[in-house]
Amino acid sequence: MQDRGDIVRELLAKGFADLEQADRDLEELEASPGSPAPLDGVWRTLTALVDSSDVLSFGLLGRVAQAGKRLVVALRDAGRSMDPPATSVLRRVIAAVGEILRSIDATGAADGVAGEAVIDEVRRFLETDSADAPTTPAESSPASSVLPAPPPAPAVEQIPALVGQRAMDGTVPRTASDSSIRVDVDLLDALMRQVGELVLARNQITRLADGTVDVDLVRASQRLSLIASELQEGVMKTRMQPIDDVWSKMPRIVRDLANTCGRQVRLEMAGGDTELDRTLLEAIKDPLTHLVRNAVDHGVESPADRQAAGKPAVGVLALRAHHAGGQVVIEIADDGQGIDPGRVAAKAVERGLCTPEQAAAMGEPELLQMLFLPGFSMAEVVTKVSGRGVGMDVVRTKVEAIGGTVEVDSVVGRGTTWRLRIPLTLAIMPALTVESDGEFYAIPQVSLLELVALDGSKAGTGIEYVNSAAVYRLRGALLPLLALRDMLESGGDREADASTVIAVLQAETERFGLIVDRVLNTEEIVVKALSARLKAIGLYAGATLLSDGRVALILDVQAIAHRGLPGEGLEVDRTAATVVAATLLAKKMLVVGIGGSRRVAIPLEVVTRLERLHHEVVEHVGGREVVQYRGQIVPLVRLDALLGAHDDTQTQDLLVVVYARGERSVAIVVEEILDIVDDDGQHSQIDGTGLVGSTVLKDRVTELLDVRRAVLAADPGFFEDGDPASDVDRDSAASAVTNTVRSMHDALVGVSR
Repeated sequence: MQDRGDIVRELLAKGFADLEQADRDLEELEASPGSPAPLDGVWRTLTALVDSSDVLSFGLLGRVAQAGKRLVVALRDAGRSMDPPATSVLRRVIAAVGEILRSIDATGAADGVAGEAVIDEVRRFLETDSADAPTTPAESSPASSVLPAPPPAPAVEQIPALVGQRAMDGTVPRTASDSSIRVDVDLLDALMRQVGELVLARNQITRLADGTVDVDLVRASQRLSLIASELQEGVMKTRMQPIDDVWSKMPRIVRDLANTCGRQVRLEMAGGDTELDRTLLEAIKDPLTHLVRNAVDHGVESPADRQAAGKPAVGVLALRAHHAGGQVVIEIADDGQGIDPGRVAAKAVERGLCTPEQAAAMGEPELLQMLFLPGFSMAEVVTKVSGRGVGMDVVRTKVEAIGGTVEVDSVVGRGTTWRLRIPLTLAIMPALTVESDGEFYAIPQVSLLELVALDGSKAGTGIEYVNSAAVYRLRGALLPLLALRDMLESGGDREADASTVIAVLQAETERFGLIVDRVLNTEEIVVKALSARLKAIGLYAGATLLSDGRVALILDVQAIAHRGLPGEGLEVDRTAATVVAATLLAKKMLVVGIGGSRRVAIPLEVVTRLERLHHEVVEHVGGREVVQYRGQIVPLVRLDALLGAHDDTQTQDLLVVVYARGERSVAIVVEEILDIVDDDGQHSQIDGTGLVGSTVLKDRVTELLDVRRAVLAADPGFFEDGDPASDVDRDSAASAVTNTVRSMHDALVGVSR
């Protein structure tokens, strides 16, 4: 949050500006004594000063301002015109407030200000009949003996005497009243537009200077570039506001809603000084408010339910904000009941949003995405707060309209976290310009991870296909690929030996490669709004003018990922899941790597899914490793340790193969996922713990895992209710796994579904 010094300076600057307005209101009152508007203006100024005094913890300021409010209310309620005695007393109040503010600004305290005397004068004025009130304080006012006329405001030359010190260089520090001014927002917006045009001109001149040998032109271009960058940064700072400006209203919202819903909620806020563009801050006010209301109403349980679940009666709602990867990440997290994916699936089927078969094939991430569909609600009854099925779809629409994303993570019984990723500004952004089928496009650099260039020969062999899905093996991991010309349906065909560039992009939790023809340049672009017709396509975030004068469309990376990538995937490692889900043929083997460069094959029919888990989620129970996974406690077995290839290297992430049977699951930790291959059945018998043999897969000797032994090493009671590997249900179990994989394929690999 902002430190106290910054808050004091901001409130003092606002206080001085309000006093100037109060002086103008008093002058208008003297000219038109019966006019109510100026009196209301004075009352608003005094009210703001009372509020500021609470924040500043300066009691004298609050008492003087409160006395002035009592005077204004008495005059307004009595319908009395502002005669000279009333005006005189009110002016003394305003003068005393100004003295207090200047004293706080100069010394940090209100020492030496006769504020109590002004309060006494207001009290005596209210107690005295208006007919007996003195005409001027100097002649007959009872207060004239205790309250001298307020001294004039100290000139700038007098400030050092009040401050008592000068700065490291001898200059006089500016006070809050001198260090800030109020500027109309429309003026800032106009200035930002002009800076945008300057950036475009800078880009064009820089391009011209790059192709010349004129030294003077090059130097002038460099100077212009430096000045334009500094001016751009300065103007953008004027548009930045702390997110605390929005959060300041949340305590009251939470308190009122908690009382309405019968909840007890403690609000915690961190990162309130994180700054956003003013336009974006305005755009996320409603989504943030809705998510906070949703967390109190749907997330946090009643005190009785929380105590029954072993939780404190008071729930915790946390608001957090921080900068990450050129974006602002905002989290709204509660420690409530969480979201049950099973209930979400049942509601989706009940409302006709999907069939039972489709719901059964969905994983937890895709089920949680159903919350954003129009008309979807988890509430059992309609109340004033919830149950109408509107809100979450609006949240996503508004956030994505400004180039942001919304994510949700939830653990049943432990709580839910909504995560918003917002760009810092929409006006000017760094981007990579690319070409595809003769057209030019811009990719926001905040979504760009790296570039991979393939020449003609590598383009033909480097890109592989799993069924019809294109993938690229990037440092041992399979990266799903999308071709930009296919996404845009430009119709052009690439030459067989043409070079290829893969832009590796990150969209929310998804990582994929976008195939383009060539990379042009990196430059700062000015975002222009799209026409309604282009915006309706849904793949563009805006347009821009390049340095050579050509128009380029700005790609919406999130929209491309949603449309082109499969609909269902793993929380983190979708690339591996795509490989698994795309495999539908019998006798498939998942080849994994373990310590010592050993390769082990696992029958694909026992692979329920692949996950990437952080090492900190591993816990110990009775000497065994376990993880909390999808609402269950799942035992863990490390394949390298089981097969005698233990590696002491510690990694942040654990790649696990999950084998589920009924309501029980086991997580098998491997080092890496290598491939999925056909098994021809030509096995050799070997004598090794945890192995049933070996085979040659793709010219490499590969060990065959004894799945039963690996599972029992993690959970000795896993097969207590019968062994599916030996009983008559083996074929049906394999068939069920095949159907599950087929359903995963339909959701994951289908492009432009």
